[in-house]
Amino acid sequence: MNYNLNIITLDIPYPPDYGGMIDTYYRIQSLNDLGIHIHLHSFEYGRPHSKELESLCETVRYYPRKTGFLSHISFKPYVVSSRKSDELLNNLIINDFSILFDGLHTTYYINHPSLSDRRKFVRVHNIEHRYYDNLAKHESDLSKKLFFKIESLRLKWYEKSIG
Repeated sequence: MNYNLNIITLDIPYPPDYGGMIDTYYRIQSLNDLGIHIHLHSFEYGRPHSKELESLCETVRYYPRKTGFLSHISFKPYVVSSRKSDELLNNLIINDFSILFDGLHTTYYINHPSLSDRRKFVRVHNIEHRYYDNLAKHESDLSKKLFFKIESLRLKWYEKSIG
């Protein structure tokens, strides 16, 4: 089999030591074992670059996450808009491989016209709007509570827009 696949991850999935990154890492490992050539695109979120991932994947590219105030000014959820990267889009455009968006967080470009002819898959980790709504319900800090509630509403709308 000579199959290539782009995988976009919300964080660097090595080491596989928390929630979604455990699932993501072992998926990459299993796909590699099947002979699939993985082109990994990972957003940096405080974890180091990984030689282990570089040994499992055909290519590994890292992108900074754009945290901060400007990423909040968007109709898209913050967890999505903070993972916008022109470099990522350019790297996806240069090949014609299918794309696995690993987590709703990674779907900024799912409806981009330059990728309209691509096979695209989304592997969601949670029902994100419910997760953020529950965070809001249990948060005592008013500014965090407001952020979580707004994010929950954005996520609920956004989940419908990409389906």
